Amino acid sequence: MGDPAAVVGAISDLRTEHGIPHRVACHALGVSESWFYKHRNREPTGREVRRQQLA
Repeated sequence: MGDPAAVVGAISDLRTEHGIPHRVACHALGVSESWFYKHRNREPTGREVRRQQLA
């Protein structure tokens, strides 16, 4: 699937730029709507921030 932030951004962009509903975009990208709504406002955890800094 890749980076969750990128997937959420793509779904949001499809809605904004092309009027494609979140439900359709989620289905096309193979994620559930609940996954999208869970990740759209999510902040990275301390562990994720540290791993990013190490990378």
